Amino acid sequence: MFVEQRIYTAHPGKLAAWLKLYEEIGCPASTRHVGPNIGFFTTEFGTLNRIVFLRGFDDIDDRERRLAAREADPEWARFRAESAKVGALSQQDNKLLKTVPFSPIQKEGQPFIRRIGGTGMVVDHRTYDFHPGKMNAWLEAYEKIGLPVQNRHLGQLLIFAVTECGPINQAVFLWAYEGLGDRDRRRAAMAADPGWAEFGKATAALGALKQQTTMLLTPTAFSPIR
Repeated sequence: MFVEQRIYTAHPGKLAAWLKLYEEIGCPASTRHVGPNIGFFTTEFGTLNRIVFLRGFDDIDDRERRLAAREADPEWARFRAESAKVGALSQQDNKLLKTVPFSPIQKEGQPFIRRIGGTGMVVDHRTYDFHPGKMNAWLEAYEKIGLPVQNRHLGQLLIFAVTECGPINQAVFLWAYEGLGDRDRRRAAMAADPGWAEFGKATAALGALKQQTTMLLTPTAFSPIR
């Protein structure tokens, strides 16, 4: 499955107004034509006043037709006009990702099934950049050694994908937790697991990772993942 990830940065004080417009007008119009979002989040830690959302496509060739249909929808035009009046957005970034075989979400429109406890949620969004030619070996070690350890200790893996268009040699993945304290406790348990040390040794020998970036996100009220 292809996943389009969009990150929008808003001017301070204007994010709430833009989100209200999107929830009431933009999201229904977009969903009618382009399909539902996988998840829709705002940043809790990281660059603030930021929206992160993902939408999946089983057929990427169909994306242009859907976007054209959305552009012709009067409600989408109304959303864009009202959004322009608010003047909320200062920057928009997007990239095209492709899910790996062990990603839990694999199909467009796949319903989200919550497997963590509680009612709250914080999402650990991670972007790993690799040296050219070394990502596949790291992913193989992660699937065989690292992921089983994380599945024992961490929250719920939501999606795992690699960049198809955008910065290449990059992996993007998201884990969900009940809250910040839940995340901290679970990651401490993972760090104490001998299997995690084994994974660290196996990947250190590869010298694959160039940079690791994380954001902590919270789902909006209209996010399918929440």
